[in-house]
Amino acid sequence: MFDLIDALASDTQARSPVELSLSPFYRRQYASIYKGLKHWEYDGETLDAVLLQALPEPREFRLWALDETPHRRQYARTLRDRGYVHAPNPLRGNKPITIGYNYSALAHIDLEGPSAWAPPWALDRTPTDWTGVEIGLGQVVRLASSDGHWHVVTADSRYGTPLYIAGLYQCPNVTGVTRLRAYRNLYRKPPPYSGHGRPRIHGDVLKVHEPDTWGEPDGRYEFTERDAKGSEYRIVIEAWREMHFRKAPHCPFTLLKVSTYNTDGQLRFKRPLWLIVSGHHHLSAKLARKAYLRRFVEEHLFRFVKQKMLFEAAQMGAVEQDERWIKVVGLAYWNLYVCRDIVERSLRPWERYKPAPPVGQPATPSQARRGFGRLLPELGTPAKPPQPRGKSPGRPSGYRPEPRQRFQVVYKGQKQPASVI
Repeated sequence: MFDLIDALASDTQARSPVELSLSPFYRRQYASIYKGLKHWEYDGETLDAVLLQALPEPREFRLWALDETPHRRQYARTLRDRGYVHAPNPLRGNKPITIGYNYSALAHIDLEGPSAWAPPWALDRTPTDWTGVEIGLGQVVRLASSDGHWHVVTADSRYGTPLYIAGLYQCPNVTGVTRLRAYRNLYRKPPPYSGHGRPRIHGDVLKVHEPDTWGEPDGRYEFTERDAKGSEYRIVIEAWREMHFRKAPHCPFTLLKVSTYNTDGQLRFKRPLWLIVSGHHHLSAKLARKAYLRRFVEEHLFRFVKQKMLFEAAQMGAVEQDERWIKVVGLAYWNLYVCRDIVERSLRPWERYKPAPPVGQPATPSQARRGFGRLLPELGTPAKPPQPRGKSPGRPSGYRPEPRQRFQVVYKGQKQPASVI
């Protein structure tokens, strides 16, 4: 498995896992790839700790992005627990779905700079009887118990649910910055008890899609920024504190409304950005917006592993092998991440006309992968050299393996949300 990870991190020509056996860093036969994936065992807690040690020490907090990505397996009828997953379709009118698996990724991203690195600390398959929110929340809880630093976890509107917000509230060292959908109903803090009847649990309602229910915000922040082209624009953030969901009244959070204006006062985007800032640590409105905008670096991770590192090119015959292969892809990415500052940059001929990167900026994932093969001989490998075993006797004469079982695709209906009261 060490040889397989090194081969995947350095080979830029392979189009399938079996072609990695042609790499000079894979010293075994091609059949060993699938045997290794079948019998590989590792200590998950120790591996999580090793990956956290490879991250730089945070100045204030560690920033993470949580999201799901599909793994298409629409033709693998012998794989169990396949379901319908989202898949973008360029043709208008076609449903953006396919058959396969969803993998939940919790990736570390840098708050400052143009870095496109997003090493995935957790890459777990979402079973069909679970949801991506439940798997992602479990990854965040595992992170909070594994590392004592302050963590800020950003997520899109899929995670803006009472279950997820209540789960983050149970982690004292985690702050969530989550996008909110525009049809949600939120509630303010209830007024003081009047002494008659049952005390109120909820205050006045705030309907995100009805401005008449917003009321006056508890805070307003305004500042200017410049985009990559040098154009200036104005950011206005309005904050409502002590808000909560109806199904999670004991988990308050801060609601942010982010509006962007051009220099002429016109809205730069059609709709404002609604964010939930939850947790026990205070995070300023400006920093929360900046952290959420950095969340999209995780999309570079998904594109890179799918286009370059055989994330979807691998067609494994069992669910367990599929999960272990995704783990191999993640570890190969970590190999590139830890050597990003020492690897020799490898540029294409047409890339020499681009502006030189700033001093101290690490290599990009593609540059690190092209130069990783020159660094590996100096690093060596902890794997033992292969031992010749002779010629295998093969299958007995007349042996016929049983046909593999076929499985139906799991169709999931609408699931009732869990109550967190």
